[in-house]
Amino acid sequence: MKVVGIVGSPRRGSNTEILVEQVLAGAAAAGAETQIFRLNDLNIRGCQACNYCKEHDGCRQKDDMTQIYDALFAADGIVIGSPIYMGYFTAQTKLFMDRLFAFFRPGVGSSLPKGKKGVVVYCQGGGDDRKFVEALARRLAGVMGLELKGVVGGNGMNELGVVRENKELMDRAFRLGEELVS
Repeated sequence: MKVVGIVGSPRRGSNTEILVEQVLAGAAAAGAETQIFRLNDLNIRGCQACNYCKEHDGCRQKDDMTQIYDALFAADGIVIGSPIYMGYFTAQTKLFMDRLFAFFRPGVGSSLPKGKKGVVVYCQGGGDDRKFVEALARRLAGVMGLELKGVVGGNGMNELGVVRENKELMDRAFRLGEELVS
């Protein structure tokens, strides 16, 4: 069993990263091997809409997204985490999501192997976009062919590391990680 975490925050040690790591800790406690990608540290270009991926396996671009494609393909569970900036996922997360187009087959759906489970993590300073994030998570899971186990996150998290003080949120993230493995 393998669970892959994707962190779309530009800040190291961010609340989003902490929650993704907590989901991965739950998965590891349930026996999974885990791996994490911090998108801000990687060289990933935007989708070029060349449609190469519609006629071939994979993307024409050979950047750091290649290693993420391999990890997603092999994973049983996928955790995608992003802070909410300006009412949406970060640019890093959106770039990653756009490049998932390589897995989408019109009229067929996702080319990822069936049976994968997913969790979406988010953190937000002001505002409360939970309903929007939940709808986006369902849509993303549908496109990827994932069984969405849950969405975990909340607002009021501008201060670095403040999420550690929210025992309920940390416990929920850990439990969702365990559910990815069960």
